[in-house]
Parts: sequence; C-alpha cells; structure tokens
Amino acid sequence: MLELSHRAMACDFVVLVRDENQRVGHRSVADVVLDTLEKVDAIERRLTVYDDASEVSAINRSAGMPGSAGMPGSAGMPGSVGASAPGIEVSPATFELLVRAKELYLKTDGAFDITAGPLVEAWGFTTRSGRKPTPAEIMTARDKVGSHQMILHAEDRRVELKHPGMKINLGGIGKGDAIDWVAERLKSQGVINFLIHAGQSSVLASGNQFAEADENTGPSAEVTSDKDQDDRPPVPQGWMVGIAHPTKSARRLAGIWLHNSALATSGSGKQFFHHQGKRYGHVIDPRTGQPAGDLLALSVMTERASDADALATGLFVMGQAKAIQHANQHDPALPLIMVAATPRQDEVQVETTGPWSWVEHSPANSK
Repeated sequence: MLELSHRAMACDFVVLVRDENQRVGHRSVADVVLDTLEKVDAIERRLTVYDDASEVSAINRSAGMPGSAGMPGSAGMPGSVGASAPGIEVSPATFELLVRAKELYLKTDGAFDITAGPLVEAWGFTTRSGRKPTPAEIMTARDKVGSHQMILHAEDRRVELKHPGMKINLGGIGKGDAIDWVAERLKSQGVINFLIHAGQSSVLASGNQFAEADENTGPSAEVTSDKDQDDRPPVPQGWMVGIAHPTKSARRLAGIWLHNSALATSGSGKQFFHHQGKRYGHVIDPRTGQPAGDLLALSVMTERASDADALATGLFVMGQAKAIQHANQHDPALPLIMVAATPRQDEVQVETTGPWSWVEHSPANSK
C-alpha cells in the first residue's frame, strides 16, 4: 500500500494507492500521485479567501459595486469586469463550482449557504474566539447573507454579489471539489484503486482496497460452488471507512465499504464555546443566524466529494428529522449516520439511514 500526502487548504490531502508498484507509462505511480497532489495548490489559489489575488477575494471585493472593482485583468480574462457590467468574471472551474453551490443551497432550502461568512464572523468562530453576538449584530450580518443574492451570469461567467458587505467562502465545498479533481485526474491516467482523504472529514474511494474484490459483483456477492473455491465469503468491494466518535476520535461508531463514492462529516463536536451554561457550536444556520442543529455530527455518502461536503453541512443544519426526510426521498435511501448527545458525557445516540456495514449502537428505529 502506497501512502502519499500534500499540505493544502489548511489540511493534509492523503492518497492511498493499493498497488505501490504500478507503472503509469514510464512513470511510477508515486510520481503521478505527487504531481497530481501538488496541483491542488492552484485550486486553493483560486478559491481561498486568505489571498487577495484569488478569484473569490476579487468577487468579495466587488460586492454591491456597479462594475469597476475587483482583481485587475483584461476583458475576457478571469477577474476582469465589463465597463457597465457589475460583478467579476471567473474561470470556468470556479464558475461551475459556484453554480453547484447555488444548486445545493436550493436543494437544502438555504441550510447550505456559501454566503454565511458574516454570521460566522459575528459569532467569533473565524478567529476561534467564540462570543454570543447581540440580536442587532445578528440582524446586521443576516442582511449580508443569502445565495439568492449571488447572481451567476452564465453568458460571460460573471459573478455578482448584490449587496455591499456580502462575502462568499467555499470552505464548505472547495475541499471536496479538490478531492473530486484529484480523483478524476488519477483515473484519467490509469490509477483506479485508491482512496483520498482530506482533513479527516472528507473521503473518496475508487476501486477496491483488496485485489480479491476485483472479480466480485458487489459487497453481497455470492460464493461460487466450485470445489477449487474455499468457503470463505467474498471480500467486499470498496475501501473500509470508519466513522469516528465526535469527541473521542479513537473510537469508531460505524463503518462502511466505500466503493466509487465519497463520504463527508459535519459537526460541532470540537469547535464550540459555552455562554451562561449553554453550549454553542460553530456551525451556524444561515437562515436564523443561530448555531445549528440538534446533532453532534452527521455523515453522508454521495457520488462526489463536493456534494458530500455541502450536503453534510446542509443536513446537519436542517436537523435530524428533516435530514432523515431528505435521505428517504432518494431510492435507495441516502446513507446517513447521525450522532446526537445524551445526558451522559461522551455517550451518544446513533441513528442511520441507508446501508452501513456495521453500527456500534444501531437503534431500533433506524431507517
């Protein structure tokens, strides 16, 4: 097993490749993986809010302006603006991601919102100095929030934020987008069996962890009756991925064989503060301006890592009942695992939808 990593987007991008001796043309698989991982830096430079030269920073500077602000550039180039057109023209990759982010905003009824930054700032979580804002501060921040106020002009890939002070932050989807890009790049070069994870909260699996699974038709493949075969059950397809306890990271609550799919987790188990005896988590509901949800953590499995990242946040914000309702609108049900606190410290209640390989405390009412 080959394991390689690269630091980007404030976390370690780690790639595991089943066959460490694989050759890609005249190159080693290690060379291909490292070369691909290093290109994540270019994605980060486009999407980060911490670099004034990024496309996202240019968009944020242009918020509410009539059409002459933003990153310098000539007409038709990313970062440029027309003389009479408000907003910022961006690269195709950035525009495509913003389109998907807005689609997920609508799909989650506004629970996932890349414009929620002013609210996160009001609660002090951007500087890790949590504080309870006043109702007036929350109201002021909410006036700057709402992806319905982000206008995407497809004809020239122009992004317009309607009101001054609006900001977008792609932290809730950008890491997943980078994972998707790495996965597609590796597969296009003939690397099929691998797993990528970034920051322990986002993971994508392609192919199989074990070679013996390559001939199986799925996790429930039947054992043949050939006398040359032993009686052991077939090795499942995919990669075994565990779900950690939100406050006890060494403890696993559930596991799943992840096959050509992605999984992401959102929660407030580690970032929170107490005020007058009440616990406030760092995930803010952009619709109310208040810390979100009735869960400690939620994990969701989808085909793409970017969708998993965004839906994990959106469904966490929606809360357990609406998350289950959303999952069951799919056929088969979207795999979710929801972890809620109990009165006893570090003891949790686990509920699931969809197929999971094992769950530590599977409740009687799991869907």
